[in-house]
Amino acid sequence: MIENVFVINKLSQMKAINSELKLQIINELILNPVTGQQLSKIFGLSKQKIHYNLKNLLETGLIRIVHFRENHKEIYYRAKAKNYILDSSLGAQINGDLKMNNRGLINRIIEADNNINLSDIAANVLENSLKMKAKEKLLLVSGEYNMPLVNKILVEASKRQIEVTLLYRDKEMIEAKHNEFSLATYNWDFEKFNRLLIEHNVYMYLNGESRFIPLDNPEKKKIQQKAFAKSREIVKRHNIRIAMMEGLIKDNLSEKNILSEINFWKSLDIDYNKLAEETEEISKKYLGSSGIKIQNDQGSDFVFEIQKIMCDYGSFTNRPRQCPLIFIPGGEILFIPKTKSINGVINAKSGYIYGKTIINPSLTIVNNELVEYRADENEELITKAIAEAGPDGQKISLVCLGTNYNMNKTNIDPSYISKSTGVITVKWGENVSIGGSIKGFVEWQIQLENPKISIK
Repeated sequence: MIENVFVINKLSQMKAINSELKLQIINELILNPVTGQQLSKIFGLSKQKIHYNLKNLLETGLIRIVHFRENHKEIYYRAKAKNYILDSSLGAQINGDLKMNNRGLINRIIEADNNINLSDIAANVLENSLKMKAKEKLLLVSGEYNMPLVNKILVEASKRQIEVTLLYRDKEMIEAKHNEFSLATYNWDFEKFNRLLIEHNVYMYLNGESRFIPLDNPEKKKIQQKAFAKSREIVKRHNIRIAMMEGLIKDNLSEKNILSEINFWKSLDIDYNKLAEETEEISKKYLGSSGIKIQNDQGSDFVFEIQKIMCDYGSFTNRPRQCPLIFIPGGEILFIPKTKSINGVINAKSGYIYGKTIINPSLTIVNNELVEYRADENEELITKAIAEAGPDGQKISLVCLGTNYNMNKTNIDPSYISKSTGVITVKWGENVSIGGSIKGFVEWQIQLENPKISIK
């Protein structure tokens, strides 16, 4: 399978490709596997000249052999990727259009090569997820990484006479707030935000960078917690709709990153009415049940009783179980567990904490609290999260079931996977905002793919 991008990062590759003929050969090999004889006919050149150039392209790793035919007499060649770019560290120009802004190239791959219209998706989010109308106001907070989505939203909002207030909070700004702002300035910044919040109909938080930057100052933590409580009051009093996004859109040109972003946009390119209906139907199966048992192939075996069921339909609806906040991408059933009802063992391939992946976590739960744990990687971050989360740091806040039918479980930011159909996610953090009583100050999660769910 041909990849999306090949980065020319060696001088030998740059030298090999610095000819019009080699660029033309690569362009042909991007379209289809081709033999040397076929290339000779296409360009009207001798077989010897074509094979000389193919040999040079092979030796420098710019193309590859895909298969042989007729007892190895016919060799088919293929390009390494659909797009070739020059690593800027080489500091040189070569013939042809091989240089492009990373974001421009990624957008071209997403839109042209995968038939995904980013503007239509942004419009879909505004109209059918956030349910915004002309003259309404959107408060949008984002850092550097999620600006590709922000830029599309800004354009589509203007077309619909939706007023947008953008608060830009990149890594440098967040670090300054945490480490350089005085307590008075830190408090003033939150007060300014809450004054803005009152004036808007929808609040959209896309600032995923914040989870990578710890807040260690205990006095600032108190200010933050007080400000968040004030924000919740404002949201409830003014019926403000809230949408949040946990992941990041990165401009990295690795194949993994490009596939992840393609899957991200696909998970937003969804029929929100269909998603709401499917989420509602799944949630009805659990109404009135006395308890739920969850198992998986990794050895998980735990039970819990349901205090309350809420739904992130991926959009705002008038349904009785509508969650007061939704996620981008959305689609999830949220079970608030009864006090002291969760007991058992949770084993999984992965979890997600402080923007990092926990590998092979194993946790023992007694009466809703985490009492013992281990992991192959990043176990120490669980310890840190519990220490920083306050009195409720060990208590499970939610057990969630993903319902987004367009969410790919592979090749996507792991923070999104909890929304994928059938994935069970156990979460720590707060659930006060959706009617619970847990006030953990650090949010993290363990994800169980392909679980077996039994209803009592």
